[in-house]
Amino acid sequence: MEQGLLIARLFLGVPFIVWGILKLRGGEARIAPLIAAMGLPDATALAYLVGFCELLGGLAVVLGYPVRTAALLLGLWCLVTGYLEHRGNATELLKNVTMAGGYFALVAALWRCSAAHRRACWAGCPDESGGDFRRAAALINPQ
Repeated sequence: MEQGLLIARLFLGVPFIVWGILKLRGGEARIAPLIAAMGLPDATALAYLVGFCELLGGLAVVLGYPVRTAALLLGLWCLVTGYLEHRGNATELLKNVTMAGGYFALVAALWRCSAAHRRACWAGCPDESGGDFRRAAALINPQ
């Protein structure tokens, strides 16, 4: 299960790291007009903020902290940007919806691990070494 969650975190987080870096290294010029067209002020600054948030969110998912919060926010981000920017292009919209589904599945899997951890803590560690507790803790906050 731990390896599966790591693979999922890599597949979901790395694209946002790449997109964030691209926006921070000149790619903001491509999305600033889209932001300006929505009537938002200082489109260039907001484009850089988008890049920073994508980079930070992707890093949080890949590194595993705070993965549930970051995954939930990036899933919502995918739905909002899909609706605002890609609703005229079914392929792009479905890409965003699919990514959101992946993020929400990651949140659900980690929530389930967290619930298993709570149950293990309430029941007490079955062995003196606390091995089961450590395994449950590693699932919640993989390092």
